[in-house]
Amino acid sequence: MTNANNKTTPAFELSWCSDPSQAQALTALFLQQLSPAYISHSELQEQRAVAPGEWRADLPAVFMTQVRETLALDPAIATARVAVARTDGALAGFALVSIDDSRSAARSFATLDDLVVDARFQGMGLGGRLFDWVCAELQRLGIQRLFLESGIGNARAHDFFHARGCTTVSVTMLKELDGTIAQPHDRRATP
Repeated sequence: MTNANNKTTPAFELSWCSDPSQAQALTALFLQQLSPAYISHSELQEQRAVAPGEWRADLPAVFMTQVRETLALDPAIATARVAVARTDGALAGFALVSIDDSRSAARSFATLDDLVVDARFQGMGLGGRLFDWVCAELQRLGIQRLFLESGIGNARAHDFFHARGCTTVSVTMLKELDGTIAQPHDRRATP
């Protein structure tokens, strides 16, 4: 089967992953796809970035720890999950999802923390399939809403999510209280 880019579309297998031995492969894929435009407030809050547009120097170790901890959770009660896409046994993409466990919101929700597709498989519809699969799985778990965020300069991601029915519900702002000035962001997409 070929797609709109005249590439042969491989068969992708989508599933939840709870195998901690996959942490290294997930981290490597995440690091291959990084750009400063990816950074949003959660990367600053989760200790992945030190400033808008600036990743931490020790990001590989920080991300690896986060993924290992998530993969080690009991899938039956996990409040964070990793969805993976594989083709011929190789990792092609993944999504990190956090599920609200307080259940105090008006509607149950989850947060899509990351959605990453290997560059070799971009343009083949895998990102959309992975997003749709995660949404269906969350619905099956009784989740009613999915939140996500994207760096202000990541226009390609914004277009991707808007095309899948996501709507903008807020704008997150930052004020540095230690006297530093947050770098102005470039609203253009970064490849």
